[in-house]
Order: sequence, then C-alpha cells, then structure tokens
Amino acid sequence: MNTQAMKHDLLKHLIPVAVVATVAAVILVSPAAAGKGGHGNGGTNTSSSGSLSLTAESTYGSLNPASPSWCLTEDDFDQRTFSGSLSGTYSTQFRLCDGNTDYSGGISWTAGGEGIMATVSVVGTLADLTITSPNGTVHHAELMSSSTSKGATINTYAVCYSPSFSLSTNTGTDPLAGGAWSVTLSGQISKVAWTATVEMAYPQYQQASCPVDEQNLTS
Repeated sequence: MNTQAMKHDLLKHLIPVAVVATVAAVILVSPAAAGKGGHGNGGTNTSSSGSLSLTAESTYGSLNPASPSWCLTEDDFDQRTFSGSLSGTYSTQFRLCDGNTDYSGGISWTAGGEGIMATVSVVGTLADLTITSPNGTVHHAELMSSSTSKGATINTYAVCYSPSFSLSTNTGTDPLAGGAWSVTLSGQISKVAWTATVEMAYPQYQQASCPVDEQNLTS
C-alpha cells in the first residue's frame, strides 16, 4: 500500500473517534444541559449581555419514590452556581409543586418546607437581585458584607423567600405557592459569583443565610 493510501485509511478510522470525543465534551460542559437537569427543575435561564452563565448545578430529590420529578417538594434540593460578567439582566426559574395541580403516586404535592435563597458576590454595580413569586410579589436582596481584595471592593448580597418555620418545633407551615419562581440578577458587573438555591428553610438555614427582615420564623 502506498503512503497516500495509508494516510487515507488512517483518517477513516480517526475521524469517527474525533467526532465522538467532541460530542462527549459538549455534553459534559454544556450549560444548557446543566440548566435542564435535576429533580424538579422546570427552570429556564435568560440573559441580556455579558459572559454570565450557569457553571454548576447540584440536585437531589425527596426519598419518597412517589414524589414528582417535574417540581420541587419537601426535602428536595436544587442549587445553581453562575459566574462571569453581566451587563443587563439574568434570570433563572424554579418550579415549586402546587397542591392543586401536582399529583403523583395518588398524592397531592405542595412545596412543603422548601424556601428559595440567592447570594451574590460582585465587583461592579449591582442594580438588584430579586426573588419573584408566581403572583408577582418580590423580595429584594440586602447587603450582607463587603471586603477588599487586590484593590477591588467585593460586595455580597442575599435575598430569601421562605415559608413560616417554628423555632421551637423546627417545623414549617403554609408552603410557598406552587408554580414558577424567578430569581433575577441585574446590573453592570465585571465579576459575578452567584448561587440560587431551593432547599428546606429550617430556622438554622434562615438565620445563617437570610437578611433578618426576610427570615420567616415564629416562636
């Protein structure tokens, strides 16, 4: 076999391998794929401009095998991490279970004790970080801390939306409304580290992570 024929034969074997490797790499790193994964994630990500993107998502579901996969309910966990820069607005959504419409395993499912929290550390100007309920009620982030690193000021903000929890019994009442909840970040920000989380809003979680006036705690 001459040299040209040998090269042609080798390429026929290498090209399919290269294609498979490229597809596998896209599947592993695609933010769109990460944004659609996880138990109960009915969310979408929308952005105006900048490099801000979903970089990681950690999820686990209720141990109850009858719990729905399309919405978040008691004991579910979904945390999304975003990084990059932003000029404008970026929004991500979580779908909480609605007792009037979400049935699975013969059970009507609500959001249970799930709460929503978002924290962001920014270099630049934050216009707002909000959590918006399905009926349009909005909670706004508050400044939690400031620090300076290499001459840059880093401000950290947090916002929460939680059902009522009892400090004495560690139990929740009045689940958050079912439906699509939006977490939205806006501003002119050169560096962003942002997490948006749905998890059980136990008192210790609220006290450690939420602005005082957004903690929903009773005696």
